[in-house]
Amino acid sequence: MRIGIIAITFSLALGAAVSPATAQSKDPLKIGVLMPTTGVFAVLGERQLKGMRFAVEEAGGSIAGRKIELLHEDTEGNPSVGLQKARKLVGSDKIEIATGIINSAVALAVGPYLSSQKIPLVLSNASTDTLTGEKCDRYVFRASYSSAQITKPIGVWMAKNAPKSIYVIASDYVAPREYVAAFKEGILAGGGTIVGEAYPPFAKTQDYGPYLAQAKATNPGAIFGVFFAAEALTFVKQYESFGLKKEIPLYGPIGLTPPVLRAAQGASALDVVSPSNYVAELPHKENVDFRAAYMKAYGEEPEEFAVMGYDSMRFILEAVKARNGDTADRPSMVASIEKVAYVGPRGPMKMAANHQATQNVYIVKTVKKGDSVGFDVIDTFPNYEDPVQGCKMQ
Repeated sequence: MRIGIIAITFSLALGAAVSPATAQSKDPLKIGVLMPTTGVFAVLGERQLKGMRFAVEEAGGSIAGRKIELLHEDTEGNPSVGLQKARKLVGSDKIEIATGIINSAVALAVGPYLSSQKIPLVLSNASTDTLTGEKCDRYVFRASYSSAQITKPIGVWMAKNAPKSIYVIASDYVAPREYVAAFKEGILAGGGTIVGEAYPPFAKTQDYGPYLAQAKATNPGAIFGVFFAAEALTFVKQYESFGLKKEIPLYGPIGLTPPVLRAAQGASALDVVSPSNYVAELPHKENVDFRAAYMKAYGEEPEEFAVMGYDSMRFILEAVKARNGDTADRPSMVASIEKVAYVGPRGPMKMAANHQATQNVYIVKTVKKGDSVGFDVIDTFPNYEDPVQGCKMQ
């Protein structure tokens, strides 16, 4: 179901005339947004939509003389539904560019179809490594991160700055296993050791006690946990209640202690160290200004999903602007996206040869901030390019 169309008419002053050859320059710019707003990924989808809408509003609602229309379709997080909605956006709505998609299974279903129609797709999430590896595509870009890009740095960092004997506990599905593989590559190369691994069944595990007892029995220096959403809430709280928090430090992706879980996790989230491509506390001017404007618009702090939605739209709008509004020449639009570079809330952004955004990866620690919980940035991997191999761009 289409949720709505944004059509804000305040024009962005560009200071340069649109080429007469651009016949479509006065037509609306139709951007298809494939984003779940029902189902298990609905909360993340809504946050990404908010970031995208903010980018449109920041641009004044139009680009290169063309009013921006976001045509949203709910994928429900389902690959077959996502493909059906993509076909509708192309066949009926005549979109020129697409963005969105939370989960990798939908991206793997939709990407080849949009590519066959020469519709550029800028992914706002969907982290599976294969999208910028062996299944990379000329018409598919990713403004978020690959599993390896966001997780290998914490392995490298821990090999130098943390205990080197690690026990791994991760939810048993594709994304966490990719995260673990990248983490292990980083820490093992630095001399660390993995003393054990456990993979509790996804969406079925309510009691992590047996897994935590198994981990404790190996006497590790640290535990690396990979859980998200409701599982992260349960795992982090049980980690503390089981008594491990005082004995064994916990590391893992920022999905363990994201802002959306702060109220529910409370003090159990403190002292966890994670890699992230964005936290609201980043001090550079572009983020300070963005954070203030976002809070004014929505009355809440931005977080990484909103920012990845924002940046996916920012890549599109910067590319359209560089083309003076001409999106009809699709190969040239692809080339324009490839050339986009700017400094945004996350820091410097640009696309690598495999169409994965190169960006800073921050090592952050969850800390007490007044009556709440926040992040301190304790290290940075600047301009970190996707380490995924195997892309042969056609």
